[in-house]
Amino acid sequence: AWPASGSLRPSFVVVAAIHAALYAIGIEPGDEVITTSYTFAGTWQPILHQGATPVFVDIDPRTFDLDPRRIEERITPRTKAIIAVHIGGMPADIDEILAIAERHGLAVIEDACQAHGATYHGRQVGSIGVIGCYSLNSSKILSGGEGGLLVADDPDLLARARRLRTFGEDIPELARLTGWNFRPYTGYSIGWNYRHQEM
Repeated sequence: AWPASGSLRPSFVVVAAIHAALYAIGIEPGDEVITTSYTFAGTWQPILHQGATPVFVDIDPRTFDLDPRRIEERITPRTKAIIAVHIGGMPADIDEILAIAERHGLAVIEDACQAHGATYHGRQVGSIGVIGCYSLNSSKILSGGEGGLLVADDPDLLARARRLRTFGEDIPELARLTGWNFRPYTGYSIGWNYRHQEM
């Protein structure tokens, strides 16, 4: 199955996928999220949607990816996560980014929107951090016309992401119990209409 690990069940528009990833890991107003200064706005705008502050770190001029050597100087007590972007199909130095994140107790989200099928030391990018996000925009390697995918191994993170996707409701669990898309319209948290188009 592709990617090597994670679940492809929840799907979103890519900005929504990153927003759902941030929501799932508990990013709140006042938090800081480190990301690359060289990326599409869909990487950093979801940080603002959560009321958090994007903290930009310069790139490695050889790869155009987030430069791990510059991350620690930007970490503060408010830093909660790092979004590593695999830009133009070039995997970021995810081992070093994960090592930094572990030292500081940070979550790592992978923005693999431009890196479908790319591998890093034999693993699919997007399947290495706590959550991976992919784009299905018509300009991407794997196109679905529009939208995106969110993958994670942790079922609790997936459940939180799904809740944000459909108006704060727990639709997948109810559908499994009833055999159809039964909706009591019970909202457990804030949520959006981030459901995927039919394709």
